Amino acid sequence: MWKPILTFTGIYLTLFFSHILSGSNGYDMLFNAIVVAITTQTMFAGFFLYLLGGDPRHARFPLLGLSAGLGWAYADMNIEFSILIWVVIAIFLQILTEKGLKYVSLTEGNNGRHSNTDE
Repeated sequence: MWKPILTFTGIYLTLFFSHILSGSNGYDMLFNAIVVAITTQTMFAGFFLYLLGGDPRHARFPLLGLSAGLGWAYADMNIEFSILIWVVIAIFLQILTEKGLKYVSLTEGNNGRHSNTDE
């Protein structure tokens, strides 16, 4: 349970510190690429947890803070209504992710094969 969460967190923190370093050193293209990666990872947190072998439902509560922080960053570090829009979009994408993966089971433990019979 913790391995996917810690992996997700490690990737996120690495990207976050990289965006600070690239922004402060004037590497604009690298900064923009990292910002796109952070935005994608934030908005699809549940799906990325699923890809890492975790439960997408574990992204529910962290998603609220991450998307609010993302909205705050896009609002130039000001409290604006657009922050709420980022949170609502992230919640909507999380709900769609959970509904879309509802009938897909993780393949961990059966060598990557989906099987309807017990062998």
